[in-house]
Amino acid sequence: MWPWIGESPWPGLLVVSLLTATLLVTIFRVTSNQEEIRRSRNRFLARALELLLFQHDLRVSLTACGRVLAANLKYLGHFLAPTAVAVLPLLLIFVQLESWFDRRPLKVGESAVIVVELDPRKSADMTSATISVSGVARVDSPAVRIPTRNEVAWRVVASDVGVGWVEVTIDGQSERKSLVTGMNLIRTSMRRDQQGWMSQLLNPSEQPLPSVGSMRRIEVWYPSRELSVGDSKVPWPLAAVLLMMVFGLVVGRLTGVRIA
Repeated sequence: MWPWIGESPWPGLLVVSLLTATLLVTIFRVTSNQEEIRRSRNRFLARALELLLFQHDLRVSLTACGRVLAANLKYLGHFLAPTAVAVLPLLLIFVQLESWFDRRPLKVGESAVIVVELDPRKSADMTSATISVSGVARVDSPAVRIPTRNEVAWRVVASDVGVGWVEVTIDGQSERKSLVTGMNLIRTSMRRDQQGWMSQLLNPSEQPLPSVGSMRRIEVWYPSRELSVGDSKVPWPLAAVLLMMVFGLVVGRLTGVRIA
């Protein structure tokens, strides 16, 4: 993503979508029988044409509907294996893309809430909790304790552009969480959770918190990133899926791989 870091997320999203579409087309080519797909598609079209030509004959039309359905199911069946193989890499790619496109850094002067969820054995009312911030931000509120959720929260305000950190200390145990500010496209990490493969999978930008400690989660409430198309706002997953579909069709046509 480094060459595409800028104020607009579109260049990076376009490049990643093209590369992902190329990967998916390659997977489809390796795991599918292109000749059988071509035959099944032609058979389906022939059955559909039969239904159109004999629409005046009720008996033929009814039997043709069954043949159209059977031909369509057989045609779609050829896509099951490639789709199953492509699901895992596609999910892993989207997890990575989320850290780039779902949230944006804080602008200078913009505030965010830092939330720390405590271990159930700790009490938000009785725990000693402090926070310090690197030069990119300043703490703008005292600790706010939420006993019903066993959380402690602070508000910080971005004061400079860069990649910094917040350091939370709970009963003598200190842990850091990244904090990014600025206007450019940059990878953001919303939360650090305690160790676990699922936590690491869903939050790949930072190392997990120790499994034994006072803190279960440290979270920064970054603003949502909005992708603009004219005067409209588009969710990044929708934009990515549409771009991958378009690039997939183009790459498939150029390489002779039938994916639809």
